[in-house]
Amino acid sequence: SYYNPGDLPTTIKHAFPLLGINFNYQLTQSQQLYGGWSQAYRPVIFKDIIPASTYERVDKNLKDAFGYNLEVGYRGSLDRLKWDVSAFAVQYNNRMGTLSQTDAAGTYIYRTNIGNSLTKGIELFIEAGFRLAPQVRLSVFTSTAYMDGRYKNAQVRVNQENVNVSGNHVESVPEWISRNGVNLKYKRLSASVLYSYTAQSYADALNTMKP
Repeated sequence: SYYNPGDLPTTIKHAFPLLGINFNYQLTQSQQLYGGWSQAYRPVIFKDIIPASTYERVDKNLKDAFGYNLEVGYRGSLDRLKWDVSAFAVQYNNRMGTLSQTDAAGTYIYRTNIGNSLTKGIELFIEAGFRLAPQVRLSVFTSTAYMDGRYKNAQVRVNQENVNVSGNHVESVPEWISRNGVNLKYKRLSASVLYSYTAQSYADALNTMKP
């Protein structure tokens, strides 16, 4: 009630279909191809339209973020081997952020849609099991993902300037995430050794190396 209604968006429509389609093709009894495509969105919410301070204004035409998830893969088993390998893409449009704007009253922070991003990658799971003795089994596995997330047609605010970040890595998206392990089972007793690895990632859209 303490904001001028003219300074805030008053009507934001959330009326559109969210569509999806998927397929599964059985190559053999133990192997199959699969895939799917589905739309997604992140709506404008209450905190997006309320200025955080007197130095901030909100775009009256703020749009919902939207995009899609796409995946295709091949999974199955053969003798002692199990696998699941897939490729994916995540398109994220109308990401929300802040820019710098100037008018007769001076420079202010402008909350608006700053651009898009696309994350592509490959995920791989492989597990192999072996019988070392009549009551001893050994299995090894890896679950590894490679991801490349990049900004497209995007810019962000740096102090009182807007900087183009198109081509920069999306923050908090490491290139590699890998979970690996060895399991040994003897009768009812089992033991596991696990190793996890996560590559470095950036904390901001500018891909700052040093604070």
